Amino acid sequence: MSAAESETDAGAELALRVFTGDERWGWEFVQPPAPPAHRDAHNPPAYTEPSGAEVRAMEERAMAGTRNNGSGCLLLLVGVVAFIAGGAAVGAVVVAVLVVVLIANSPSARLRAARSRLEAARAHARRDYEQRWRAWQSRIDAHRAEHLRHNETLDTWFPLSLASRPSRVDVFGGTGNGWASLLATVGGPLLGGGQSLVVLDLTQQAVALELAGLAAHRDIAVTHVPLPGALLNVDLREEFTPEQLAETMAEAVGTMRPPGADADLHTIDVDVVRTVAERLEGPVTFPRLAAGLRVLLRVYDVDPEIPGALSPSEVESITRAIDLLGQGERVQNELRYVRAQTELLTPRREEAVVPGGRAADWWRSAGLTVVTTEDSVRRRKDLTDRFVFFRLLHVLRTRAMPHGSGTLVVAGADHLGRDALESMAREARTAGIRLVFLLEHLREGTVQMAGGSDSATVFMRMGNGEEAKAAAQFIGQEHRFLVNQLTRQIGETFTEGRGSSYSFQRGVSDTGGFNRGGGMSGRTWGSSRSVSTSLSRSWQDSTNTSTARSTTNGENLSRVYEFAVEPTQLQALPVTGLVLVEAGPSGRRVVFGDCNPGINFLPRLSALPRVSLT
Repeated sequence: MSAAESETDAGAELALRVFTGDERWGWEFVQPPAPPAHRDAHNPPAYTEPSGAEVRAMEERAMAGTRNNGSGCLLLLVGVVAFIAGGAAVGAVVVAVLVVVLIANSPSARLRAARSRLEAARAHARRDYEQRWRAWQSRIDAHRAEHLRHNETLDTWFPLSLASRPSRVDVFGGTGNGWASLLATVGGPLLGGGQSLVVLDLTQQAVALELAGLAAHRDIAVTHVPLPGALLNVDLREEFTPEQLAETMAEAVGTMRPPGADADLHTIDVDVVRTVAERLEGPVTFPRLAAGLRVLLRVYDVDPEIPGALSPSEVESITRAIDLLGQGERVQNELRYVRAQTELLTPRREEAVVPGGRAADWWRSAGLTVVTTEDSVRRRKDLTDRFVFFRLLHVLRTRAMPHGSGTLVVAGADHLGRDALESMAREARTAGIRLVFLLEHLREGTVQMAGGSDSATVFMRMGNGEEAKAAAQFIGQEHRFLVNQLTRQIGETFTEGRGSSYSFQRGVSDTGGFNRGGGMSGRTWGSSRSVSTSLSRSWQDSTNTSTARSTTNGENLSRVYEFAVEPTQLQALPVTGLVLVEAGPSGRRVVFGDCNPGINFLPRLSALPRVSLT
C-alpha cells in the first residue's frame, strides 16, 4: 500500500469516527478513581520489643556488688576437706568440679546467659514482625492491583456535550488551528445527522478546510462561496426589496464609523441607496448601484462598455430624484462616502466573477456551505465582511429558510461590534437557527455578550493577559481550603528507678526466777534463769524502667476565595484545549476539554457524555 493510499484510508477512518455519534464540543478526560484504601491500610503490624527486665536485674546486681559469696566459700572448704581426706586425685577432681560450678553460677556468667536469651528473643520477634509485615503489605498490594486492573477497563475520554442545549455558543480566544479542530469536532456529528451547516469565515485562515475535507470523505455536499467574487454580479433584487437593500447597506456602512457617530447619517444612507435601487429597471448589482450613485453626484459618464452601464431611462429617472435628496453639504459628503464604498464591490478587469446564489439557498439539507472573504485590499475586505454579515442577518429576519434548519457559524466577527453580534443572535434565536460565534478577542464590547440569554461560553487559549483575566473573572471564583501550616511533634520520655534496702534486727531476752518454800519436811530453795538471743537480716534490691513515646501531627487550613481557573491556565491551554462554561439543568458547570479530532483514535473512548452516566 502506498503512502497516499494509507493517508486516504486514515482520512476516511477519521471521517467515519468524526461524523458518528451525537453532538459534541470536544472530549473530557476523566482520571479513573484512585483505589480505595484497604480496611487494614491504617493498621500495619507493630513490632513489640522483648522485655529486658532480666538483663537489667543482672546488671543492677553487678553494679550493686551484691554477691552471695558464702556458698562459694563453703564449696571451696568442702574441696579442701576432700583433698585432705581422699588424696590428691580425688581432691583435684572435686576442686575442678567446684571451680566449674563457681564459674557457671557467677554473676557475669548469668548476665551473659540473660543477654544471650534476650538477643534470641529479639531475633525471633524481628522475624515474626517481618513476616507479619510482608503478609500485610501483600494484602495491601493485592487490593490495589485488583482496583488498578479494574480501572484499566474504565473509559477515560467522554464526549463534551451541552446539557442546556443553548441556541447560541460564544467561543472566545483560540487560534486558526484550534478553531479548525473545533469546527471539525462540532460539525462532524451535525452533518452526519443530516443537518445543514453554514460557516462564514472572515478570518482568512481557512478554519473550515479540515471539516470540508472530512465531509468529502463521507460524500457530503460541500459548497464554497468566495467573496467578494460571488457578490460582483449577483442580482440583489432576488433577495432584497429596495428598502431592505437600503437598510442592509446602511447597517454595513454604519458599522465602519466609530462609536457615537451621528445617527442621522444612517437615514441619509438609506435614502440614497433606496433612491437608486427603486429607479433601476434591470438587475440591481453593485456596479449598477455604484453607477446610479455617480448619477446623483453628477459625475456619471455614459459608456455602454463599462460594466454596470445604465440605460438612458434609468439615468433620467435617477437624475430627476437629485432634488429630492437635497443639495446640502452634509448630504453630498455622505453621498460621496456611500458611492466610494459601493464602488469597492465593483469587479476589476482582472477579477473573475464566480456564482454565489441566494444566501437563503446556502442552507442545504445535510450539506456544508463555507463562505469566505478574502481580498488584498483591506477596505474591500472589510466592507465585504460587513455586507455579507448583514446579508445573512437579513435572511434570518425574513425567515427565508425553514425554521430550525441548521447551524450558522461566524468566525472572526470581532470587528463588527457588539450591536451587530447581538442583533444576529436575537434574530437567529427567533428563526430557530443555532448560532456559533468564534471571536478571537475578549474585549470590552464582546465581554458583555458572554453569558447572554440561552447561551453557553467556550474559552480557548487567551494570549493577552488582560483578556485572560477577564475570562477568569467570568468563569468565576470559588472557596477553597488550602493548607498553610503543617506541624509535627515527637516526644519521648524515659524513666528509670533503682531502690535498695537493708534491715538488721537483733534481740536479747533474759528471764530469771526464785522459788522458796517450807513444810513439815523442811525448807526448799530454787532459782532459774534463761537467756535467748535472736538475729535477723534482710536485703532488697528493686529496679523499674518505663519509656513513653508520643507523636502529634497538626494541619492548619485556611479558607480562601480565588479564581476557579487562573488566568495563567487560560494562557497556557493547548491549541485544541478549551474551558466550557454553561448553566445546565444541575447548575452552573465549568469543564476542561480538548477538541482535537484525533482523540477519536484513542482507546477507552466513551460513546456517552459523563453527565448522562451520573
